[in-house]
Amino acid sequence: MLKSLLSPVIVVIAVLIIPVIGEAFIYLPLIFSLSISLVNFSKLKTKLKFIGVLLSVIQTYAVFLGLAITTYLSDDFIDHLSLATEENFALRGIILVTLGGYLAALLLYYFSTFLYHLERKRFGYFILSLCYILVVLVMQIFSKAEFLQFGVEKFAAYLISWMIFMSLGFSITLNLDDLKQFFQAKK
Repeated sequence: MLKSLLSPVIVVIAVLIIPVIGEAFIYLPLIFSLSISLVNFSKLKTKLKFIGVLLSVIQTYAVFLGLAITTYLSDDFIDHLSLATEENFALRGIILVTLGGYLAALLLYYFSTFLYHLERKRFGYFILSLCYILVVLVMQIFSKAEFLQFGVEKFAAYLISWMIFMSLGFSITLNLDDLKQFFQAKK
């Protein structure tokens, strides 16, 4: 149970300790990958665990970079649709952020299946989908959809909340057996 909560706690502590983290987006994938790989060190498939942590960091940066490029290219594509009016600026932001954030979570999970010992992979996709819904709900409640507009300062808050909830989702999927044992012991 503790391992499932430790990754999001590490993300929160890192964000609180490092005051410029919201401005320095380059560190966010590093914090995310280290919070998951170091907590779940024993679940790595590689014989040299350090190599597994390094591969986790590299894969996270690759997915984040790929999704940033895809989001940038999708922005041009969405501009050519009928959504390009001023009234639909927020809707365009919702589409781009959801596409980028959700795809990043799914891609990271897919590539994590090669690095970590995972039992029920389909259930992991379900958990990550639920966690992403939580990200969108929390951001809707606390920022009244302003975070979805590019150029607004709330985008950093979206990324940080994405990291917190996705690290929770990854930790739950990686430690599913431990969680089952914890709840069975409580009965």
